[in-house]
This record gives sequence, C-alpha cells and structure tokens, in this order.
Amino acid sequence: MPVLPLKNKQKTYLLAVAIAMEAIGQGLPVYFVSLTQLINDLRKAYEENRLDKRMRIYLRPRLLIVDEVGYLPLDPLAANLFFQLVSARYEKGSMILTSNKSIGEWDELMGDPVLATAVLDRLLHHCHVINIRGNSYRLKDKLKTGIYSTQGTKVGQFFSGASGSKIFRR
Repeated sequence: MPVLPLKNKQKTYLLAVAIAMEAIGQGLPVYFVSLTQLINDLRKAYEENRLDKRMRIYLRPRLLIVDEVGYLPLDPLAANLFFQLVSARYEKGSMILTSNKSIGEWDELMGDPVLATAVLDRLLHHCHVINIRGNSYRLKDKLKTGIYSTQGTKVGQFFSGASGSKIFRR
C-alpha cells in the first residue's frame, strides 16, 4: 500500500484518497488524476488522432477520481473532452470529482451553460454531493500566526469561506 503525504492537503483531496484506498482494498481498480492532467492528456491524444484509444484509460477503472475541477476555466475543446469522458462513463463507472466551485458555477467553468447542464445532468443523476465548508488547511497555520487575517481583508474573506464539493456517482 502506498504511503501518502497527508500534511497540508485539502480536505476534499483527503476524502477522495481515503475512498480510493478503501476501493483498492476491496479489489476495485482506481485511477486518480487532476483535471489539468486529464485535459492535457486527452488534448494531446485528440491532436494525435488517438483519442478513442486514450479515452479507454479513463473508462477502464471502476472508480475515476478527478481532482481540482474548477480551479481553471476550460476552453471549448477541453470542455468538450470532459463532456465526452463524463458521457462515456455515465452509468458505467463511478466518479469522484473534487471542486472548489458550487454546482451553480459550472457554467462559468465549462464556458458554455448548455454543455455544463449536459455534464451536470449526467453527474447528478445517480450521485451524492458532499459540500465541505471551513478554512483552508493550507492557510490554517498562517491564520494562527496572524500572517493572514480573516477580518477585513479580501484574502481572509476568501479563505474563511472556502469550501469544496465532492460529487460521487454510483
């Protein structure tokens, strides 16, 4: 079993890793990837005309975990590639998505409200959404020392209200 560095990781990441470890312990294949890595990989495969073959890497595992959804907006090709993946996995494999965006903000993430609706329709059909609220683990030590303040600053206000969501699909 791999040893994971747990210090200063975000709450949604830790929850996703814990579920992944349990799934692996039960003999299920699991694949973990950040959205940026996923999109870069699929974009390269698309440009090299081997998208179908590469997509199988992400369709094969029983559980696919996509971390950091929403940290960067997706361009039209990236949004389309993500939709293709979600659509292909729909009702065939479980997914966990970690995100700093609420579901209502996904139209901005995808850059297209129609595409965002199509993705969310598939994701939310058989899912459990867990909304985690609280201070960022990355800044908790800074807040204790007074380097950052949660009162009266944009940075403090942003991080004191930071939250992450997990979407679980059966």
